[in-house]
Amino acid sequence: NDSVTYAVGAGIMSGYSNGKFGTSDSIKRQDFLVMLARLDGVNLDDYKYKSRFPDVARGSYYEAAVNWGAENGIVTGYQNGEFGVGDKVTREQLVTFLYRYAKYKGYDSGYSSNRENIVSRQYKDYKNVSGFSKEPILWAIEKGVISGKSPTTIAPQGNAQRCEVAQIMFNIFLNDIFSIKLVASFE
Repeated sequence: NDSVTYAVGAGIMSGYSNGKFGTSDSIKRQDFLVMLARLDGVNLDDYKYKSRFPDVARGSYYEAAVNWGAENGIVTGYQNGEFGVGDKVTREQLVTFLYRYAKYKGYDSGYSSNRENIVSRQYKDYKNVSGFSKEPILWAIEKGVISGKSPTTIAPQGNAQRCEVAQIMFNIFLNDIFSIKLVASFE
């Protein structure tokens, strides 16, 4: 699979110690932040021991990546103040993290004004997308980050599988999503 080959070759994802990739396994929230930090290439040394989330274990393999995400507005955590370590990342959460990452880096995070009409007609479950994720979903569909779980569904609260995340990372690469910087405009 080209997407898995890309994600592993680019150092964003890795397989298990048993040599398998685990394509249908769900990804946990903290693991997606580790992957996003790898995609970014950020030096995480500056983000150790700074967690504002009580459920992010000091010295854990994901601590610095989650802290990096929090410090740069990529993740905000749950209303109860926790990050959600151990929770499977939903498709809409994952897209929201990517959208916030695009904004943090100054990449194009816009989408056309009629995108919501198009998406709501094509995807029968668009109405189930949480409020926090509507803009990120519209952006991700327009830019080609995602194309839906099926031709007519987004499955926003569905768990993101490893194969889907590999495909998303490959789509970002193929569509050059994280290379077009916005130029500040003055009116």
